[in-house]
Amino acid sequence: MKTQTLTICLLVLTVTNLFSQNNSIAVDSGYVNVDGGKLYYEMAGNGKNIVLLHDGMVDRQIWDEQFQEYAKEYRVVRYDRRAYGKSSNPQTNYSHIDDLYQVFIQLKIDKAIIFGMSSGGGLAIDFTLEYPEKVDGLVLVGAVVGGYGYTLHFITRGGHFDRAIYSNSEKVQKYFVEIDPYEIVPKNTQAKEKVKKIMKGAIPTDIRNDGYYSFRPERTAVKFLSEIKVPTLILVGEYDIPDVHAHSGVINAGIENSKREIIPNSAHLIPIEQPRLFNESVMKFLSELSK
Repeated sequence: MKTQTLTICLLVLTVTNLFSQNNSIAVDSGYVNVDGGKLYYEMAGNGKNIVLLHDGMVDRQIWDEQFQEYAKEYRVVRYDRRAYGKSSNPQTNYSHIDDLYQVFIQLKIDKAIIFGMSSGGGLAIDFTLEYPEKVDGLVLVGAVVGGYGYTLHFITRGGHFDRAIYSNSEKVQKYFVEIDPYEIVPKNTQAKEKVKKIMKGAIPTDIRNDGYYSFRPERTAVKFLSEIKVPTLILVGEYDIPDVHAHSGVINAGIENSKREIIPNSAHLIPIEQPRLFNESVMKFLSELSK
């Protein structure tokens, strides 16, 4: 009887695995050539374009709970910015805006809805101001906007953080995953484990501040937010650091056609902390865009 039961369980597991494999969406991957380097990308699905921009602490994998889910209805692209994930380290000064433009050109993206996490949200705003004709909508997640600035509380993470540890990637990882109260809600151990695996002890060059920098945009974004006319969804975690809430309020006030939502039981990394709530808000926004 035990043998028969085990056989049935194994059969069910095998069928389940086959079903999951058959329902996964094929992913195309490769590299986009940029000035002085290359960017690793992944692309899946068909339909209107979505481009996912990660934040300044982790790579494209922050979107694991969204990438294939959205690819059921959209053509979704995510990539690693320079010094992150599988992309090359910067060897000289470069422009994030120019890099993103090359992603659009080389992957034949005419227009897209751009998702931006944190500093990736700042990039999404800068890119929209530079190339408004290429943007159909914005989803800004814990985003910051160039020119608004930061308080001492933000820089020191409420007095908990010493920027001198940026020279030690293991200490930085330990701080932001295990200690910082604003990056991930302390009780969300599952999200912490996922982020720890993504970071793998390697902190991007830009964060280490080792001498190579990206060019700043020619215009200070906060002064020109009113030029952005596309529908914009702004999402902020309930427990994110106060400066990020302040930035989101400024973005909301500056972009006329924008809506701001607070995601409960989440800090900064909403897509990985509260993926269900995040996806519900986003899919509602996307359905309204398609009307």
